[in-house]
Amino acid sequence: MKQIRFITEIAYNMQQVMKAKESFEQANPDVRIVVEQSKDYFEMMQAYKSEDAPDIIETGGLQIGNPDGIFIDLNPYVAETEGLEEDLYAGLMRVARNGGMLPGLPIEVSAPLILYNKEMFDRAGLAYPTDDWSWDDMVELAGRLTIRSEQGVAKQFGFGIGVDIEWFEPFVMRNGGRYVAPDGSTSRGYVDSPATIEAFRKLIDAFRVHRIIRKPDEPCEAGAWHEESAMTFSFAWNAGQLFHHKLGDRYGVVGLPNMPGGAKANMVYMGGAGVTTKSAHPRIAWEFLRHYIVECHSWSPPISKSQAEQRRLTVHPIWSRYLEELDHVQISGYYLNKKWNASRQLINDDIRKMIVEGADVAQTLRSWTRYT
Repeated sequence: MKQIRFITEIAYNMQQVMKAKESFEQANPDVRIVVEQSKDYFEMMQAYKSEDAPDIIETGGLQIGNPDGIFIDLNPYVAETEGLEEDLYAGLMRVARNGGMLPGLPIEVSAPLILYNKEMFDRAGLAYPTDDWSWDDMVELAGRLTIRSEQGVAKQFGFGIGVDIEWFEPFVMRNGGRYVAPDGSTSRGYVDSPATIEAFRKLIDAFRVHRIIRKPDEPCEAGAWHEESAMTFSFAWNAGQLFHHKLGDRYGVVGLPNMPGGAKANMVYMGGAGVTTKSAHPRIAWEFLRHYIVECHSWSPPISKSQAEQRRLTVHPIWSRYLEELDHVQISGYYLNKKWNASRQLINDDIRKMIVEGADVAQTLRSWTRYT
């Protein structure tokens, strides 16, 4: 009996792992998949360094470029599996292969789009946005969709987005900017570039000048979370929540507004699972990994075209657009530089100061060059 040890830090994913384990063991009675839950990445690294190292490690963030050297390159396995390369979304795999090697297969893939509340648009007598819209179009629409009381307290905001450096990144990308160099070596000349500063000024102005986005700690009289904004910056998991609460029919989806820089770009989050360099049975581990992620995994959107078609996501009014967006994704600074990622909270504090206190945008972004 061959044993494959699978360790994951994604707690809410366990049910899907166990389903894949059951079906794989039925088809391969001489193989046993041992599934373990880890508290965090540090605990998984401790397991990797032990004598009984896991064959497969699944993380909440795909280890693009294999920075810790714990995964084998899956490119040869993908190449020898008939039809698999063509079946995987090319844009997504381009990001996963940044630097050349493929340390794991992506999971929980999520690029952001804009979900809009059709009922709110209808009440305002406004046409729904389309993919050719600009940032200025978005600001104008959001202004007309923002409703405030006589006291100035918003009952409804035109646009919704959280205060997070990564959530601002797609707008920077679409304006031709970026946070760090393509090789992750520095942020100097990137986060403080004119294109990045321009994108940030537009975002900060949306909070401070146009008042179409809820500021940190700003009161709001909306009755429920889904009633707060007419348009919302939304990752795929946000769309999943709408369908979970049976609200999906109220919404449409559109691409991010076009920025002056004119780039057709977007960021993407992805977890991942890979075969470790210490696996005693790397080929069997790969076969289970492919079964679990490509054949069985039910999160939306999937990483393979065939699974998307089988689940009729390619004709779904919401999910089909999220799948299309995978053609335009680029690697985020989150994956390129550990120090940049570790500084996220400090950077987010600075963003709040720009929004709430009016801290100078250009000066603040120039100060971020110290984080790489």
